[in-house]
Amino acid sequence: MFDEVKGFGVTLKRLMMPKLVIQYPEEKRPMADRYRGLPSLRADPETGEALCVACGLCARICPTSCLEMHVVPSEEGDRELGEFILRSGRCLFCGLCAQVCPVDAITMSREYELSVMERDGLIYSKTELAAIGAQIPSWWDTGTNPDTDSRRPEGGRYDRFRDHATGYRYE
Repeated sequence: MFDEVKGFGVTLKRLMMPKLVIQYPEEKRPMADRYRGLPSLRADPETGEALCVACGLCARICPTSCLEMHVVPSEEGDRELGEFILRSGRCLFCGLCAQVCPVDAITMSREYELSVMERDGLIYSKTELAAIGAQIPSWWDTGTNPDTDSRRPEGGRYDRFRDHATGYRYE
């Protein structure tokens, strides 16, 4: 019987609390710092050229094979990115493509309003992904290193273990 009374107490307490309502299209909820949205391509802000070196690591590591790259040879004998296609309907938004990129050409954007009426709208080309990526400030522009971000309570990725290790003495 005491459990039922506790349940009613919780219900009455929630009933008296003010309601939190957000008028969605005009007002949006704050997004989490580590939110991973749609993968997008970055371009050099000075020249406007894509940072991608067409290594193909992102397409190889993708678990769902949602990335497709067409590489063309350049005049200098290197490779250039001819076409880059993302099928976001298949994407897991895992961020592996952004982690494996050696030149930070792919980043996870903060786009979350991705609903479309037809499935063909979920296929993004190189120019569309570059337009989304142009809106995102890169970490070298903001002055924060991803491994030593100032928003984290600890300095680096493994600094929390270093504090515990210094207190032990082995004899």
